[in-house]
Amino acid sequence: MVLFVQGCISGLVLPGNEIPALFNYKNEGASILFKLPKFDGRNLKGMNVCIVCSSHLEKKQTKSITIKLTNHTKGFTKDCRNVAVNLVKSCEDHLWQGHISNKSFQLDSEDEVELIVDCGNTMTVKKNGVYLVYEQDEARLKAKRVLDNDDGEGSSCDNLSQAKRLRFETSQQSVEENMDVA
Repeated sequence: MVLFVQGCISGLVLPGNEIPALFNYKNEGASILFKLPKFDGRNLKGMNVCIVCSSHLEKKQTKSITIKLTNHTKGFTKDCRNVAVNLVKSCEDHLWQGHISNKSFQLDSEDEVELIVDCGNTMTVKKNGVYLVYEQDEARLKAKRVLDNDDGEGSSCDNLSQAKRLRFETSQQSVEENMDVA
């Protein structure tokens, strides 16, 4: 589910309980402290942020969270605008993933940075992760997309109905297996 709310950072919310392996920095809980690497001529565009969270069933629905970024090297803290999550009450853990631009933070090579996720009292942040996005990476991805689209093979989304059917069949099988146990 992709959410776009005016004045908020948009993101993606999915069921899940693990930070993806590609994230450079990972930590348990609501905060993470890390030192940026040497950029070696690269330009930092921003950070992809991922959190694993669970809702408190007895609390109201979570509409947004706040992400605070502290640059300990330069001595400043900034709150990102509210992050739109609109997470429904659920017994399952969920992942939120979004992008924070470096335009307002101006993080530099080897800065020591702390990211804190604040959900109030409606959710618990179990894990978080950060993936650094460089301008050069974006250029490579755009070039790869052009090549992928020119190969005549089509995209992996061409067979969306088959993917939905497989997901439904798998879900039905799980339900039937759970019924057999009872």
